[in-house]
Amino acid sequence: MKTLILAGFITCISTHAFSQEAVQDSTPWVLNCYPNPTSDLLIVTSSLEIKDITLIDINGQVIKAPKMPNWSFSLHDLPQGWLFVYVETMDGRIEKRNVYKN
Repeated sequence: MKTLILAGFITCISTHAFSQEAVQDSTPWVLNCYPNPTSDLLIVTSSLEIKDITLIDINGQVIKAPKMPNWSFSLHDLPQGWLFVYVETMDGRIEKRNVYKN
């Protein structure tokens, strides 16, 4: 079960794994968001298969950046500031990265 809570400047995503198999899975996860800082293109790479990526601004609003092939995003139309990149894998793991947009 995935829960997304937006309250002002605080954003929390919580994942609950109820199966024993999910708890025992300890496959290392290498996740990169680059370049950081960026002025236009954001590239996300992962050692695990990505299910979804959500971009959220500092106000907690979900950003609809145009997705390009290979989990790349064009950010040229967005204002300068911090972005929070939430990456969800096919096995339900969620990780957050902070990216600064010039």
